[in-house]
Amino acid sequence: MPRNLLVWMATCIMHRRKRQFLAYWAMFSTSRRPVAGVLVRGEPVRLLVSIFCALVFCLCLTGGAWGDSVPIQNASFETTNPLVASCAGPETCLFNFGPIPGWSTAGAGSFEPSSSYFNLPLPDGSILAYTNGGSLSQTLTGISLLANSTYTLSVDVGRRFDVVAANYSISLYDGSSVLCTTSASNGSIAAGSFIDATLTCTTGASVPSGFLGIVLAGDGRQVDFDNVRLDVVSTPEPSVLVLMLTTLGVAGLLFARSRRNHNLQVASS
Repeated sequence: MPRNLLVWMATCIMHRRKRQFLAYWAMFSTSRRPVAGVLVRGEPVRLLVSIFCALVFCLCLTGGAWGDSVPIQNASFETTNPLVASCAGPETCLFNFGPIPGWSTAGAGSFEPSSSYFNLPLPDGSILAYTNGGSLSQTLTGISLLANSTYTLSVDVGRRFDVVAANYSISLYDGSSVLCTTSASNGSIAAGSFIDATLTCTTGASVPSGFLGIVLAGDGRQVDFDNVRLDVVSTPEPSVLVLMLTTLGVAGLLFARSRRNHNLQVASS
């Protein structure tokens, strides 16, 4: 089977493009031309291609394993309202008291620090989000929780040179309910640097309704955040694996029978 056909089918699974896939399947199922790169010609080839397409389509319908990044608005906080307040140099140092575009804020704002506050460069870009005993949150409108999936929220959390310690938390919400959360102190972070803090939570076969949400919070002076990322990996249920094995078994039997009938027809002609 041509390599580009396999690549296209894999792309279909990842992006759930069922309509295009059905059209492609129909084209192969009705075509009487041999598939390039396959030595055996005639009906067995068309049958094998159709069975393979059916298997892949079953995976599309039943949710085979796949992974993806969830889009987050202004994930690195580089988009800001005017930074109207100045702070100590030697480089440019500016900040504001919010709001932050794409985020809901309370006691939080945007911060462009100099090397007086952090080792430069920053994890991503030149702007941070900070909290002074407040929080920033974002509802991922249109993105609902998936069943049988693992979510990983990653955030760069920093500690300024002039801050001894402050507690922080990162949380995932499903609608108005907390899906999972973790908290720690940035006192364990080397002064002037960042760590990649992660939060992982797994869903079961049934999930509540509501859009996903992200909440970053701090309870003291000052916690800084950068480079927010959210990834999801969906895993197939056992029933999907049974379906795959059953389909492969049936496909093998049908193909063997078709090959035998084809050989008999060739021998008798």
